[in-house]
Amino acid sequence: MRYYVSNRLISGGRDISGWRLPGPALEHAVIDVIVRHLQDAAAAHQVLAQPEAGSAEAVQTSVADLVTRLRGQGAQVGADILASGGIARGHIDLELNPKTLASAICIAADHLHPDLTHITASFDLRRRGVETKVIAGDMAPQPDPHLRSMLIRAHGWARDLKAGVQLMEIARRENLPGAFIRTRAQLAFLSPKIQAAILDGTQPPELTLKRLVSVTHPLDWSEQERQFGF
Repeated sequence: MRYYVSNRLISGGRDISGWRLPGPALEHAVIDVIVRHLQDAAAAHQVLAQPEAGSAEAVQTSVADLVTRLRGQGAQVGADILASGGIARGHIDLELNPKTLASAICIAADHLHPDLTHITASFDLRRRGVETKVIAGDMAPQPDPHLRSMLIRAHGWARDLKAGVQLMEIARRENLPGAFIRTRAQLAFLSPKIQAAILDGTQPPELTLKRLVSVTHPLDWSEQERQFGF
């Protein structure tokens, strides 16, 4: 795994405010922030300093093409248009290279909207199990596939239990310990709000399967939501 590390940590200090960020996750987040910024600017007709009706469609097409390249060749294309960046608690600041950006969307650099090369977005770093998750800007929801799959399986086990199938019979059928079935079947009784969030990926990043199966869930849905950060 590659990491981006603050200079003050490289110099040998133990500065607790220093950053040590997973490279692939940070690069993906930066590309996502740039893509959303360009899409928002195009939608608001703020790519050009002086928008012109005659060139609007061509500009929209050029921005869409650049977005496609960023998503397909993220790090390579992103490195070309990114001039500099900085991270602080709560936000990330990016400066785009005006000449490279203008060339990428086929216009003159002095025709760019003055705000197009400056980006500030929210930034957070959270842990999801052993994974460090970088959250920058309004990132699209990303369901936890393992948690989502276990929730679906839990509903099947809960239906069996309600139908009178013994827990140990389910465990034998699944070739799993009874305790495994018992702790995970309770996922089927989480509040509808929590379950919907798990399915669409909008649950708090720290809400992991490990956390959910390590505690007894309150029966009251409102108490569950408070316990798990909703």
